[in-house]
Amino acid sequence: MKKIHLTWMMGLCTMLTVQAQTDVSNRYIKNPDFEINYLTYWNVSGMQMQNNVSFPKHGGVYVEKWVSKDSRVGTASVTQELKNLPQGQYTLKVTAQNIHQDNPTTPQTGAVIFAGDHTTTVTTQGEYTVDFIHLHGNITIGFRLTNASGNYCCCDNFRLYRNGDAYEGAALEDARLYEEERTTLAELYANASGDVPIVEGNDYMAIGGVFALGRFNVTNNGARIKERGYCFSKSNPEPTVMDSVSTYYYSHEGNIHVIEPLEPETFYWVRPYVITRDNVVAYGEPKYIATLPQATCTWTYGYEGDDEQDGRIVQAINNGIVNYNECTAIKSFTLSGHYAWGAGAQGGTAECSYGGRMNISQTKEYQRTGTVQHEFAHGVGVGTRKIAYNFGPIGSWDNTDVHDWQWKGRRTNDLVRFMENTTEVEVVGDGTHGWAQNTNGRNNSLINYGINGAHEDNNTQLLYRANAMFVEAMHEDGLDATWGYTTGTPCYSYMYYPTKKYYLMNKDADRGLGEGLLHYSAETDDLSWEPVLTGNVVEDDAAWYIEYDPKDGLYSFKNVANGKYITHATGGYMEMRSMHAAPGATEKFQLMPDRTDVTITIADKQKKTHGYWFIWENSGSKAMNADAYSRRKGYAISPKDFDYSDAATKQQWIILSEDELADYQEKAIATTIQDIDVDSSTANSQDKIVGIYTVNGLELKDLQKGVNIVYYSNGQVKKIFVE
Repeated sequence: MKKIHLTWMMGLCTMLTVQAQTDVSNRYIKNPDFEINYLTYWNVSGMQMQNNVSFPKHGGVYVEKWVSKDSRVGTASVTQELKNLPQGQYTLKVTAQNIHQDNPTTPQTGAVIFAGDHTTTVTTQGEYTVDFIHLHGNITIGFRLTNASGNYCCCDNFRLYRNGDAYEGAALEDARLYEEERTTLAELYANASGDVPIVEGNDYMAIGGVFALGRFNVTNNGARIKERGYCFSKSNPEPTVMDSVSTYYYSHEGNIHVIEPLEPETFYWVRPYVITRDNVVAYGEPKYIATLPQATCTWTYGYEGDDEQDGRIVQAINNGIVNYNECTAIKSFTLSGHYAWGAGAQGGTAECSYGGRMNISQTKEYQRTGTVQHEFAHGVGVGTRKIAYNFGPIGSWDNTDVHDWQWKGRRTNDLVRFMENTTEVEVVGDGTHGWAQNTNGRNNSLINYGINGAHEDNNTQLLYRANAMFVEAMHEDGLDATWGYTTGTPCYSYMYYPTKKYYLMNKDADRGLGEGLLHYSAETDDLSWEPVLTGNVVEDDAAWYIEYDPKDGLYSFKNVANGKYITHATGGYMEMRSMHAAPGATEKFQLMPDRTDVTITIADKQKKTHGYWFIWENSGSKAMNADAYSRRKGYAISPKDFDYSDAATKQQWIILSEDELADYQEKAIATTIQDIDVDSSTANSQDKIVGIYTVNGLELKDLQKGVNIVYYSNGQVKKIFVE
């Protein structure tokens, strides 16, 4: 969008009525005081973060350029573009200085704070303001040095205040201009011609509470790309660049695109896009995602250090808690921070007990965000608890010297493989701490997911978010948490589409793997699994609509044929229940991914997939189990005590979409049917074929691909599968 700023019509200013100031800093400026992950969202040239007390900072850090007293700082800047700032009269306030340390009260030249074309000169230490009128579009704010004469220049705590409309009727004019620009862009993109790229999104997305991360590949097909990112919408199943867009990304093993701002516990449609220099817009496939339930982490601090130590630690704790609230679904956890001389390993690092009592030592390098987040992980169970149901230790006090520990949980390994953009990496640890390591000879530099030491803290938002999501993924894999879940944390572990049908296949070889589906049995009015994949048609009594509640992280399954929901059993078997409102607690399941893969054939291709435990709390954790055949109940489904072991395949369920099932069914062969070579007259050397039918009773003139019901002259009837 074009930028329009008021640099004329000075007489207009006298006609304006200034209203009471409204602080809009956090609405339009990202990270206005550098307190959240330091310099994230700011464009910085020649300046750096500082956390000493030589400048009256707000919080724990500020931004500076310093040179020796016999030099000048010269040129540098820290800036941020404010997107779509509404029209209005504004005041920008910044704490800043441009001094020479030998004469700190002597004004120096070459430093300004600015908003668009409006500037205020910065000299001695103090608070500076710049008033401006903004009419429409984007505007850049910041602190700029141009051949500055001082040797010590600093800024901190950007604040933006709105004082009223730019002029009478400006709000309507601003809205009209935005609508005109949208119409112009829509027409431009609709009528563009030229080479069309192919955009393919990664199947996996890493999802936090207020953002999501995605990767995608682009085949240019001769086009030159000028913009790339993700578009997203709460309501549009095929979002476009006319909806919300995000072009921000982290650079690590390619681009990790950041989709933000999002709201916690909310559904979004998201898809990647690119725009070429010819204004051709190409999209990837949309995905339906749900952000994590709102985390509720808080902190306290004892203020046992001096002012500098306490300032650094408080800023680090605040950063860490913000990151965990944005990246996890951790509930009702309070980190109790303290300064303690000699705390931690070697008498100068940090330590934290299960439950959240954290001590940070006198060593300055450990009074940082990375340290807080590392210790926070111990507070919620990493290295201090065993995984639910004795699935090996993620850490216990007797395992601290074991360095060949391997994390088997799928959610955590999927996360690091997404972040590293490869399958050749795995999560390992020493029984107390976790990290990622390369496999198969790969030697790329990895994100330091555990931040296991001050040397691994690089002050980046990517690292801090990766660490918090790493811990969240461990809980989703079953880590015993501190906030009431005994089976890890429920989450959006299966990405689905609300209008599609889904089918459930048990992963056990004797309970329907490759041939059976969970379905509603009208005869018994309950659930069973049946070997139905040998027919040409799978009826809707075996089809399910998936529903998900983003507030509690739990799924429900509604039968397509009758609208009844799978319900926790009150007796010996699983039940079905009609609902007149939203599903209740007895219709909700936590889907925890299992840890072993299985390969099935789909449309002549081998598909590696896995299952999910369907679990819930009922005086102990229960899971949906596929039973053996019985004369009374057939292939029944019953609740069993949750078995967290890999061998518990009777409790693990593969989810197939309607597209996957259609492809799979073409190749599904029941164990009772053999592949045979046939001609037009016989499939049996002894008896003549007298009739061929589909499974639905339609008479055929000849054998067809798939399943055929064949009648022989001797009275036998056989199912014959033809490839």
